[in-house]
Amino acid sequence: MPEHMDQPGLAHPPGRTALVTGAGRGIGKATALALAVQGLHVVLTGRHEQRLHEAVGEIRALGGSAQALVGDLADEGFWQALAALDRSVDVMVHNASQPAPFGVIENVPIADLHGVMDSVLFAGLRLARLCVPHMKQAGFGRLVFVGSTASELGAHGQVAYAAAKSGLQGLVRSLALEVSRFGVTCNLVEPGFIDTERTRGAVSDTVRAALGARAAVGRAGTPEEVAAVIAFLSSPLASYVTGVCLPVSGGIELGLK
Repeated sequence: MPEHMDQPGLAHPPGRTALVTGAGRGIGKATALALAVQGLHVVLTGRHEQRLHEAVGEIRALGGSAQALVGDLADEGFWQALAALDRSVDVMVHNASQPAPFGVIENVPIADLHGVMDSVLFAGLRLARLCVPHMKQAGFGRLVFVGSTASELGAHGQVAYAAAKSGLQGLVRSLALEVSRFGVTCNLVEPGFIDTERTRGAVSDTVRAALGARAAVGRAGTPEEVAAVIAFLSSPLASYVTGVCLPVSGGIELGLK
């Protein structure tokens, strides 16, 4: 494994498992790689089988341990497969989301509004409900949710997305109150404008450059920069950090509030 494994406090003891949703690309994939470096067995979930298996291959090539669980958070069969895993989850990272089509609220189909809320917020609740009992019993657990600075700034044409990500703030703070005395922490990472395959496909080069320039650091972020923060919050070293909603945004929100 890479030398990062030798950093005290970041490495996990043998036998622990991490679950990462939306792990086929972008922030999710980068997070899965970062957690594998910490010595965790990583279960990568997502809808795209080839992407997941490629990510699993990269982890194994580094000497890590991983497996893919292909499925859609909207499919009850996926939840049954998740519950039937032969491993208990010690670190849960909920990164998956299903953005609605860009458009003003009255033009977005109801089904798409439901899809966003279900994949982000309700799925987050279900994942916590599934993972928390084992974490409490073990006396250790890390719950990390991936939100967005849209919670603070709003998002024109993506009202449902911003609303769902805002809901994660209440979920994280309330869940932290329930679980933290059991050695289980619960935190929210809120990325700003991150250079991913999804943002490249959705936003023109000109707009992407303008959004990156709005950040205090003057550029877009990378998936690896977000994953590094998630990895810290997932580590044993972050035992006194809970209920936090942390922007990882390059300061894109500064001066705008």
